[in-house]
Amino acid sequence: MREQGKDPVILDAGEVLFTSPLVLDNTRSADEYKAKNIIKGYEEIGCDAINIGGYELAGGVKFLQSIMDATDIPFISANLRIKSTGKLFADPYVIVDREPFRIGIIGLTNLLKDGNKYIVMDDIYESGKKYMKEIRRKADLVVILVNADKKEKQVLQDEFRDADYIVMSRDISRTKQGQPPAKNVPPIYCPGKQGKYMAFMEMDITHIDSPHVDVSYYNKQIQTSERRIANYQKRNPEIPLKELYTENQAIYSQIVTLEKQMLDAKNTIANANNKIEFELIPMSRKIPDDPEMLTFVDDILSKDKQLRDNSFSPIIKKK
Repeated sequence: MREQGKDPVILDAGEVLFTSPLVLDNTRSADEYKAKNIIKGYEEIGCDAINIGGYELAGGVKFLQSIMDATDIPFISANLRIKSTGKLFADPYVIVDREPFRIGIIGLTNLLKDGNKYIVMDDIYESGKKYMKEIRRKADLVVILVNADKKEKQVLQDEFRDADYIVMSRDISRTKQGQPPAKNVPPIYCPGKQGKYMAFMEMDITHIDSPHVDVSYYNKQIQTSERRIANYQKRNPEIPLKELYTENQAIYSQIVTLEKQMLDAKNTIANANNKIEFELIPMSRKIPDDPEMLTFVDDILSKDKQLRDNSFSPIIKKK
């Protein structure tokens, strides 16, 4: 994308370092090695912010702090505090400049494992609203990264109506491309777990205060209508469609409805000041690899496997 002159904002909604709430002693060296190198990979691609999710603390507060100290990537959290001082564990938000806009990103989680001796988790809604007011004065767009259970989806949209976008981690029910847009609440996107999918949003903004229209939904409507109309026409390609079904009022009415739906969708796209295109991209082998990055990843996986194999080596006692 950067070779095409585009400068994307790259974000992670949380739980990137580990895949479970606790790192076991026998796999610690492998898990920590992998976590450190995940961040090196993120540095290479140019990540703009990482929300601290519940699993980020699986390796302990000291390990996470060491990761944060060793990278320029901002780790953010608006509702995790240090128990001994009451201060926030990380910056609550970050503002990313992409001319001509400033994008504010807030981080939240309500999935911290119970019994943490060093970190206190405040209410995500109180904390989020507090920093929403502050960041709205500084940013043109506000994105909330939330590490939360899927049951929170509707509540998040209702409570954070002033946000422009919400992105969730931990929820395994992925957002489908072309799903109906939310009404009077910010859209919420869920890429799924463990980096198997990447949520891609392309924005074409001409008037920041106008509504943002997810054209992927309307494009899907157009494609569906065109396909169904084409299927009706297959009966006899030589006869005009409506003439073909003049005596079948049920199908004739469906064709009229499809044509209107298609026209309305095209008009919505044409009249939108701000167009958003959402796509969920599977991180499969079909995607061409950057040779240097592929070598980097292969080396990490090889070393990770070696560490894990060693961690499970049986202990044989000599007689």
